Amino acid sequence: MKTWLFPIVQTAVVVILLMSYYAASWFGEQYILRAEPFDPFDPFYGEYVLLQYPDLKSNSITDDSSVYFTLKEADDGYAVIDRIENEPFFGAIEGSIYGGSVTAPQLEQFYVEQGQGPLLESARDLQVTIDVSSWGTIRPINLQERSE
Repeated sequence: MKTWLFPIVQTAVVVILLMSYYAASWFGEQYILRAEPFDPFDPFYGEYVLLQYPDLKSNSITDDSSVYFTLKEADDGYAVIDRIENEPFFGAIEGSIYGGSVTAPQLEQFYVEQGQGPLLESARDLQVTIDVSSWGTIRPINLQERSE
């Protein structure tokens, strides 16, 4: 086999993975989530803010399990859960429920510039802007203090 074929395949795989991540912004919808911070620091990665989302609650599924959900924009401009199920469906975001709150791994923490973590934690009222692709990929874009 040609010695140049393997590096080309490896490069193509990495490019496809990167493009699928950024494609959420190119082809997806943008939502703004109301967020509340807690606990900011990791000795290896630096400062980050762990987030919880007061609007992402589930009344229909209450057991602590994996769920699949979609978002929609509410009347106040913030995203809420549109559809939530135990089984996967096209366009669903894979997440989990803990104590009635719904979250996804991409939404749990947000890395910030050094020195910004404590400032954002003390703000208490934050908003996160995310892009969600039609196939369920989430890309967090921005974390800022909420102005209401």
